[in-house]
Amino acid sequence: MSKIAFKNPKGNTIYWAKVGFDWGAFWAFFILGGLPFFLRKMNVWGAYCLGVALIDTIGFINVPSEKLWSEAWFIIVMTLGIGIYLGIKGGKLTARHYLEEGYEFHTKDKDLLVLARKKWDLNA
Repeated sequence: MSKIAFKNPKGNTIYWAKVGFDWGAFWAFFILGGLPFFLRKMNVWGAYCLGVALIDTIGFINVPSEKLWSEAWFIIVMTLGIGIYLGIKGGKLTARHYLEEGYEFHTKDKDLLVLARKKWDLNA
């Protein structure tokens, strides 16, 4: 798995962003209630995932058991679709967040850095 390091120029804090599929972002929407995004200091995305997880849970609780699968398929498909989207775009979202917060690339592998910039559509 390829990861790019981002370092805060005002301190020694280093965060990582994945170049490939981001499993943390994928599972954040399903099971983890946005925890990976909160740990990355991406509180808006974390709150969004937590809110949707709570709405999904309340929705499943309020559906009668005889209609659970017939009426909940939309929630399942929607959640899976958004989870896949976050898994594919999670590294890009994370990288852009760190760059907007003033972090700088901090990696020794120049080829990986070129690949990441191309994959994430970054000109910086």
